[in-house]
Amino acid sequence: MTNTYKALTEIGEHYYGTGELDLSVTAEKDALDAGHLEIVPREYKVLSHRYEAGKQGEVVKLALRMETESALIQGGHIERVDKPAAKAAEKKETK
Repeated sequence: MTNTYKALTEIGEHYYGTGELDLSVTAEKDALDAGHLEIVPREYKVLSHRYEAGKQGEVVKLALRMETESALIQGGHIERVDKPAAKAAEKKETK
């Protein structure tokens, strides 16, 4: 899974740029911990009543590290809300 990042330093901009990147868990951790990048929040639908970020069925914006996101998705607590894909499909239908 990829995340979208914003570069916070010149080093971050030089090595990573800004936008959607396919980093390893270790590379993501290193860049975030060093303060070179930040994760741009994305929308998730809360699937479980046991997840405190929102009520079940609610859509919330979260900035999750890949490792955390993967665990929450596999545990059935959240799912990504991929609006760009939905917008692209709508554009194709209207043509």
